[in-house]
Amino acid sequence: MVRRQVRRRRRWRRLRVTVLVLVATTAVLAAAFGIDRLAVAVHKFYDEHHHSHPQASATTVPSTTTTTVAAGPARCDSPQLSAVVSDWREAYQTVEEEVSLTNISTTPCSVAGYPGLGVVAAGGTPLPAAATDVAAIETPTSFPGAGTAPVTTVPSVTTTPAVPVTLAHGARASFELAFSTMCQQVLGPGQTASAAPDQCYAGAWLEVTPPKATSPLLVTQPLRLTYATSGFQVGPLVAGSGLPLSGQPPLTSTP
Repeated sequence: MVRRQVRRRRRWRRLRVTVLVLVATTAVLAAAFGIDRLAVAVHKFYDEHHHSHPQASATTVPSTTTTTVAAGPARCDSPQLSAVVSDWREAYQTVEEEVSLTNISTTPCSVAGYPGLGVVAAGGTPLPAAATDVAAIETPTSFPGAGTAPVTTVPSVTTTPAVPVTLAHGARASFELAFSTMCQQVLGPGQTASAAPDQCYAGAWLEVTPPKATSPLLVTQPLRLTYATSGFQVGPLVAGSGLPLSGQPPLTSTP
């Protein structure tokens, strides 16, 4: 019994000393930092030591996933390409040519649609060169006689949107063009066509501007470029070099 009382007195004395120390410490800190700062510090100390595993926030922000669609090759600009006449033939006073564009750069690029055309005279002067975009070239089938226009077959083709053609290094895209060579009067640079029949221009070089490109490519081998003032029919760009024009052998001339 006596021992129990002694132990209780000792615990009581220790408790009183602890309380006095806490009160004194609180008073000193409050005087030094202010009661507001002390309350914040005590609260923070309590949270850090009694909530070692904080709960997740009640509000969950959903993650946003962005899907990026890989873009195709950029369009081909003129410095990336070279142009040549890859096939040519003449029948019934109509010339058909196939012009090929080759990617000479090391970077893949794409072409789509119809190229632009221009013609330069022997002295370097530009000539009028009307061009009509067509889905398919009209091919003459007969020539009734002098002074009579050739009979042509007009393909029943529905024009469809241009399909992009991707060109790796060294790959080709090609298009066809056609023009009449019926001519009785050659017009010089600066002369305007009149109502007189069978007028034409005598060109020396063909200029081809790829779709949406910045400058023309000079084609120095059209073989023959005396064309009627009605101008050119121009087909769309397709992959590779096309089939032989009109089913005839290449580079032939039919009177």
